[in-house]
Amino acid sequence: MSYNWILITYTTIICASSIWFQKTSNPWLLVLCAVAYLAAHLVEKKWIGATFLQFGLVMIFHWVSQMDLCLPLYIVEIIKSMYSMKKQKSTASISIIYTAAYVCIAFTYLPFTSYRLFILLFCAFSCLTVGFLFRRYLYVIESQTLLLDNEKKHLSTHDALTGLYNYEECHRQLEHLVQIHQSVALVLIDCKDLKSLNTINGFHGVNRILKQVAQLLRIMFPEALVISRYGGDEFAIVLDSSDSRHTQNYISQLMASEFPKLTGIEINYGMAFYPDDGISKDDLFFIVERNLYTMKRESWLKREEHMLRSEKLRVVGELASGMAHEIRNPLTTIKGFLQISKSDNFNIKPWYDLIMDEITRMSMLTAEFLQFSKPHATQFKVHSIKDCIQRVISLLDSETSRLGHHIEFDPGSDSLPMLMDQDKILQLLLNLIKNAIEAMPDEGLVRIVLTRENDHAVIEISDTGKGIPENELDQIFLPFYTTKESGTGLGLSICHKIVQDHEGTMEVESEMDKGTKFTITVPLSHPDASPQMSLSGNRGTM
Repeated sequence: MSYNWILITYTTIICASSIWFQKTSNPWLLVLCAVAYLAAHLVEKKWIGATFLQFGLVMIFHWVSQMDLCLPLYIVEIIKSMYSMKKQKSTASISIIYTAAYVCIAFTYLPFTSYRLFILLFCAFSCLTVGFLFRRYLYVIESQTLLLDNEKKHLSTHDALTGLYNYEECHRQLEHLVQIHQSVALVLIDCKDLKSLNTINGFHGVNRILKQVAQLLRIMFPEALVISRYGGDEFAIVLDSSDSRHTQNYISQLMASEFPKLTGIEINYGMAFYPDDGISKDDLFFIVERNLYTMKRESWLKREEHMLRSEKLRVVGELASGMAHEIRNPLTTIKGFLQISKSDNFNIKPWYDLIMDEITRMSMLTAEFLQFSKPHATQFKVHSIKDCIQRVISLLDSETSRLGHHIEFDPGSDSLPMLMDQDKILQLLLNLIKNAIEAMPDEGLVRIVLTRENDHAVIEISDTGKGIPENELDQIFLPFYTTKESGTGLGLSICHKIVQDHEGTMEVESEMDKGTKFTITVPLSHPDASPQMSLSGNRGTM
């Protein structure tokens, strides 16, 4: 060590000074004592009694050298002894013994005068002061080291935010409890939707909630063996459980009602019991995480069911509102005509055609609404999509010629057989092509392309009409939404439902003043599929 070089240097100076100033009567003995003293320091780690030997050799060296310069050697020995000893009383005794030894040996070669006595007492006081200050310094260092060690240990075993045990310490504590075969219950708690509160309350707000949850768990489970923050918004609790059934009921009551009531936070939780559910720590965590996942899944399903029920009620409300609005207008017209006819002695002849038109409109609207909403079983058969398209083109041939439009059909090379309700597919194609024709005020072109992509048929129907605004594309399939003056707003909704019932998809693209394209993708029939089947649930019902 570095202090050995200091001792060698200092001992060499003292030895040389004593010989130079002829203070020693036996130079060879002085050199021998110096060598022995230094050797005792070099072997102190290998020999238990080296400290006592050093104490004796420094006094012999001091006595032979007869130099006051030996005082620093005594101070070094005091400091070394204090550093190796932990008890305050022992270190004080060492300081006194070394100081007394220095004074006694100094009196053997110094004349007794008041000045020399003052010098010796001052040196003795200096030794004691250095010893006390060094011991105080060691005490402060040891206290700070102990404080840092405790803080390091606490940080390594506890969560910095909540003050609870962390993930690793939770596993260690449970491992210990399992090793001593103590019956315990492990509870894993997951706070629902806590991460979503980051956008509402901010990061600090969520941290405050986590601290409140940790404090509440301490209050609710004062007898808990372990309470830890297991993850971001997960907490683990280990309880003594001599009666698993009673403990399970107790925990379920607190978790299901008391905890959400006190915090306003809904939770999912899972439980596992040792040794009933597992005989190791890993078994318990596997069981408790599986139970927690099961509860999460059930909670998610309930929430989805509630949202689906709410969505259904909303759709029913919108349909009822739209239907009432559409029927009220013709009824208002008919009512007005009847009131006028009453004043004309019920002569309704002038308004007969208008009244019949309004009644026809209501009948058509009611029929379309029933077709859209009423489910019924349907017989599906294998038909060619190409034949269906060509049949629709033939039905619309006279109308397109009258309006000056053209229909161009690219049938491809395959007939593309499909398991379908032919009437519904014909209705789908008829509605879309008629919409395309009506969207072109001037002479235009309706292009139909039929292709195959793997096991699906793709039907593209495009026109050169005025197009649909981008902000309206998301609404065109909604019931009662229409841009036509005489439309019911159910046509595209019915088309969309027909495609869904055939397990297909329907997409729309449009650009203002350039036209609109509808893309329908439907599955083709398998080669070994039955040519006829009943719609029993594997496909949607209409």
